[in-house]
Amino acid sequence: MLDVLSKPILVSGSSVSPLEVWYAADAALTGWNEKCFDYLKHFEEAVCKTLGVKYAIATPSCTAALHLALLTIGVGPGDEVILPDSTWVASANPVAYTGATPVFVDVCEDDWTMDPEAVRRAVTPKTKAIIPVHLYGHPCKMDEINAIAREFSLYVIEDAAESMGSLYHGRHTGALGDMGCFSFHGSKTVVMGEGGVFTTNDERLYARARFLGDQAKHPTIRFYNEEVGYKFRLSNLQAAFGLGQMERLEEIVAKKRQVFRWYQEELAGIEGLTLNPELPGIRNNFWMVTPVLGPEIPMDAARVLSQMEQRAVSPRPFFYPCTDLPIYQSCRREPTPVAHRLHERAFNLPSGAEMTWEEVRYVCAHLRQVLTGREEANPITGWLARREKFLRAKDSFPGVEFVNPDFKTMDCEIVVEDIGRLTGKLVEELHQKCGFRRLLVREILQPDGENPKLKQLGFLEQQRVPMTWAGERCIPLLLQPYGEVRAYEAVFAKNFP
Repeated sequence: MLDVLSKPILVSGSSVSPLEVWYAADAALTGWNEKCFDYLKHFEEAVCKTLGVKYAIATPSCTAALHLALLTIGVGPGDEVILPDSTWVASANPVAYTGATPVFVDVCEDDWTMDPEAVRRAVTPKTKAIIPVHLYGHPCKMDEINAIAREFSLYVIEDAAESMGSLYHGRHTGALGDMGCFSFHGSKTVVMGEGGVFTTNDERLYARARFLGDQAKHPTIRFYNEEVGYKFRLSNLQAAFGLGQMERLEEIVAKKRQVFRWYQEELAGIEGLTLNPELPGIRNNFWMVTPVLGPEIPMDAARVLSQMEQRAVSPRPFFYPCTDLPIYQSCRREPTPVAHRLHERAFNLPSGAEMTWEEVRYVCAHLRQVLTGREEANPITGWLARREKFLRAKDSFPGVEFVNPDFKTMDCEIVVEDIGRLTGKLVEELHQKCGFRRLLVREILQPDGENPKLKQLGFLEQQRVPMTWAGERCIPLLLQPYGEVRAYEAVFAKNFP
């Protein structure tokens, strides 16, 4: 049995730099009163410039953006909207909000997105719009879907929640239909905790959406409203954070694609296992790395998920077909076998933008063992091994609090209740058992108060220094060109003045 981590590898994770933190802090300090919309405007402009669209409206979520898009074109009771059966329920719920009926169709084998031929069969005189979903980051067959929409005079609203940074023949998703909707939920490629954006190239649709999404305010008379409006506005603080993310989009997508390539390399050779598609002319942002189990593998996705969770990996299931949910069972008009097979045979692996090769290797070693039963070498290496060493040893140091340990650089801040305990022996044990190279030491000056004060004492750093014998003791070998050199772990202390 392979060794198992004591702290699980989570299914998603964002990439955040000092840029986003700086923008958010600036918005918190200055983004009020006459500047209360500054970052919102900058964010919307960045979305337009990046995606190549004329208009963008920041919203509280992608669900709100989809709802706004449907309201903008007047979808309501008696109308029908076509969606893929393989999607998160948030794609369908906005249709229900309007009183319209969602109509679900199957997805394609080759890219897991809406089947254009199934769309054509689903069109009726009641159909008002099509919502193609760029599932897990792979763009839909937009040329075919747009052609069907033109033939029947239908609107196309892209659910691009998962596909920020994906390209369809050189064009960004969100710029391919009449309107587009993105998510910036904390699990997505580009994040701001929560948030979304509505995009369009149509000035009429933009004006109507802007009007409805801001309480349907009268253009000239303050506090006078002629229609029921909605509060679909993002906060300036969130927009500031999102601006930094948008400016780093290509960097973040490159990281996601690198993680996918690591998975490809580590899982190569497992018979019957395939990963996310990327059809010709497509750039997939690979939002979620998604293996599919072929018929050669004698287990389903649910069993693999259970086995991986026992190995400190937090995968997640492929989306349920919407027509299997009680709220939408009545919306099934024809079978959706591909959507059902994908739910039964596919699942998502940890796919955070900041995943390391060590984490990917660990996940893949355990997945390979689950699928093949073969034992492999211990996959806990690099910073993961250093973290395990620390987690197993930290409880043996009572009175020492470890703050923000960095297992890549092996730096850590420690707080000690009694500086008298910080002996050379304790420092050596901290280095040997936990493996930290440099410790920033602080002492609690008022441990019993509600707000204990900390005194910064200095650094304790471990280095490998060449040593040689001088009598019965070792001394650093500095300028001596010869001598019996012994690698020796020396601890250097530097106090602050």
